[in-house]
Amino acid sequence: MSISSETRKRLWARSGNRCALCRLELVRDDQGSEPGALIGQEAHITARNPGGPRYEPVPVDVRDGYANLVLLCANDHVQVDAQPERYTVERLRALKREHETWVRDRLRPKTPAHAEATRVVPLRSGDAVWNVMSGAHAYQTGAPGSLPDDVADLVDDALQVFVDCGEISEDITAGGLRAVRDAKRAIQAELDALASADLTVLGGRRRGEIAPGFTGDIAIVHVVTTDEFRTLTSPPESDAPVQ
Repeated sequence: MSISSETRKRLWARSGNRCALCRLELVRDDQGSEPGALIGQEAHITARNPGGPRYEPVPVDVRDGYANLVLLCANDHVQVDAQPERYTVERLRALKREHETWVRDRLRPKTPAHAEATRVVPLRSGDAVWNVMSGAHAYQTGAPGSLPDDVADLVDDALQVFVDCGEISEDITAGGLRAVRDAKRAIQAELDALASADLTVLGGRRRGEIAPGFTGDIAIVHVVTTDEFRTLTSPPESDAPVQ
């Protein structure tokens, strides 16, 4: 098995065309008639073959899956594999997660200082999240700053599923009612996982400037802990304002 086209697209998109370590751009501009150089490499966190850096016996689909890949420039790929004791599995996963959060934050629409607070409500079903995310022009996500690594991974995965469904919502809808139901089920599975970790999803939509001269719908989804939820909300629960 090799890395699938879909996995490659997810990895490059979530990495923002940047190395997860040095954040160097990985596709260089064309120089006249010469095509730009491609210096990005899809590095395995645990090696594909026995004896490789950080090798662990895992199923083939996991080996070449998104969770076991990190996008690096050629120089950092060599360094990471040459220093497996320094660049452990745990550290590489943390670096990947931090980098993808950095990319997401840079692309997040900015809220003008004069903008009114957006009313958000608890989103407890796949249908509710779908209604917020589908058809939006941009996405604003948030999560608690200090979480255990396993819980932070859970949150990142859930938010990415929500955004992915929103970004391809037109294609999903074009696939018919069954495709929409499947998307909602996938969202519900992430909601259930978050709930099991004592986390709640809040969401809403607002109109805002996506780019200079372009205004559109911005979907807002924030994951909060139970304590944060109690602090943010006052009866009724739907009155929690989030910028």
